[in-house]
Amino acid sequence: MKTTLALLALVLAGCSSTPDWDARLGHSSRQARAAQLIDPAASSRTPPPATVDGKAVAGSLRDYADTFDYVERPPRTLLPQRINPR
Repeated sequence: MKTTLALLALVLAGCSSTPDWDARLGHSSRQARAAQLIDPAASSRTPPPATVDGKAVAGSLRDYADTFDYVERPPRTLLPQRINPR
C-alpha cells in the first residue's frame, strides 16, 4: 500500500509542472492583437472633430422630421362604394 501511494505521488508530481506551457501562456493572443493593430500612434494624429452650430443642427433636424408628416385621409366606409354608370 505504501509503495502504491509513493508511486502515485511521484506520478502526480511529475504532471503538476508545465514550465514550457507556462512560459508561453498568452503569447498567441498578444501576437494576434499586435497583428491587428496597423498604426499604434494613429489616435494622436487625428484632427479634432468638426463643429456645427447648434441652431443649424436644430433646424435641419426639424426639417428632417417634417418630411415624415402625412396628410390624414378620411376614414374608410364599411360598405364598398360603387359607381353606377347608368
